[in-house]
Order: sequence, then structure tokens, then C-alpha cells
Amino acid sequence: MEPQQQPARHDDWGSRGPRRLTPLVFVGLALSGLALTWWFLAGRPWPFADGDAQVRQDETPILAEVEEMTPTPETDPSTGEAARQAAKLDDLLTNSHSARSSLSEAIARASKCEPDGRDTIQSITTNRRDQLTLARALDVTALPGGPALKESLVAALDASHEADAAFLSWARRHLGKGCTGTIAKDLDYRRGLDRSEAAQAAKARFAEAWRPIAETYDLTHWKANDI
Repeated sequence: MEPQQQPARHDDWGSRGPRRLTPLVFVGLALSGLALTWWFLAGRPWPFADGDAQVRQDETPILAEVEEMTPTPETDPSTGEAARQAAKLDDLLTNSHSARSSLSEAIARASKCEPDGRDTIQSITTNRRDQLTLARALDVTALPGGPALKESLVAALDASHEADAAFLSWARRHLGKGCTGTIAKDLDYRRGLDRSEAAQAAKARFAEAWRPIAETYDLTHWKANDI
């Protein structure tokens, strides 16, 4: 009698059992390796369980300190609306200076009965009127003490225009009469001198207010006698 064959047990780790489980093990190991590689390349912190939360909390103030140390870019005073307004005002003062420098010479020529002296005074009077119009339209809202600065400039140019107009009236009459009579006693000539003094006082106030602005924006330091 041949020996009876024993039935195969379900939990027997025979030749077929290991061959069925081996592919699953390799697949699991491969997936685990891919997950760890992705975690490392993404720069994520190593998961140390309870300590991970503490590490992230400790990193937060360090980042905040770096942001606080980053310098804030400063505003360049040579740019912006205030700088543009100061530049326009400086241009107006340049024109005013040119008119003032030629007025004394024009009066002297008119005193000598030279017609070109009278004509120069007329040109100066017209230019001064235009300067006054521009000064009244100036926008100085961005400048420190802008309203007071503008007020003193307008007052100076207004008085200067009145002085120029008075000298022009004198020059016309003086040349029209053949340059006779005493100049110092002429009413228009004396009014011109009076309004010139008023203009000088206003120019002094303006020059004092203008000085710090000129320093800030690197512009001409105009004095009362220059305006």
C-alpha cells in the first residue's frame, strides 16, 4: 500500500506562498522610498512627532527679525511734488532777479533823457506783471510753510510792480517835457521809491522762509536784494 498523501495546509509557507507575497513587499518598499525622496527634495522638516510643532514655532520669530532688519527705502527729497513746486518757484525768482538788475540802469538812462531807458522800464513793468500773475497761480501746498511763503512773494512782486509802474509814468512824463524839472520832486518817482521800500520788506520775509527750502532741494539761496 502506498503512503497516503497529506493535504496542503493553508498556512504552510511552501514554494507557492512566498512567490505570492514577494511582489507586494517590493511595491511597498518602492512607494516608501519615493515618499521619502519627495519629502527630502521639498525641503520639509523631518517629522519628529511632538518636537516638529515646536521647531516650526521657533522658526517664526527668526523670520520676523529678518524682515525688521530689512531697510526701508527712503524718499529722495530731490523728487516728488514738493521738489517740482520748489523748482517752479525758483524759476520765477530767476526771472524776477533779471528784471531787478536792469531797472536801476534803465532809470539812470531815462534820467539822462535816453528813450531806451524809458522803453526798458516799460518792458520791466510788463514782465513784473506777468511774474505777479504766475506767483498768484503757484501751487505750494506740498512745501513746508507754503501759504506764508507764497503770500510774502506775492506781496513783494505786487509792490515791485507798483514801483515799476510809477517809475514808468515818471519816465514818460520826464522825456515828454524834454527832461526838465527836478526828478526827486516828481510824485510818480517818489511813489516808485516808496513802493520799492515796501517790496524790499516783503522780499526779506520771503527770503527768510525760502532759505530752508533752497537748502533741502539744492536751489538758489535768493536774498531780498536779488528778487
